[in-house]
Amino acid sequence: MQPLLYGLAAEKLFADEAQISCGRLYFCTSRGAFTTVEVALDDRARAAAIQVAKAIGTAVHDALLPAYPAEGECARCDYQVVCGPHEERRITRKPGGKMAPLIALRGAP
Repeated sequence: MQPLLYGLAAEKLFADEAQISCGRLYFCTSRGAFTTVEVALDDRARAAAIQVAKAIGTAVHDALLPAYPAEGECARCDYQVVCGPHEERRITRKPGGKMAPLIALRGAP
């Protein structure tokens, strides 16, 4: 998502100056293997950006931004100090219907 958002931002910033065809993310460390991730600004990518923006907009509008980790995510999370180690159990008590936009994002290709 990050390279897509970079590309869309560049497209807006340089609309009159340059044709932006993609967004790029560079991993400039040996841990990242000095790789580049490129995401084309095609219809599929633009649809994904719209889907994310709508999901975030709805969550902010509804004041519903709860922790909702996917299965197994808490085991490797750096924020257990904030949520505690049992958030995966607590999500079973959260209103599932309101989590639909987030669940849809997770299932999106």
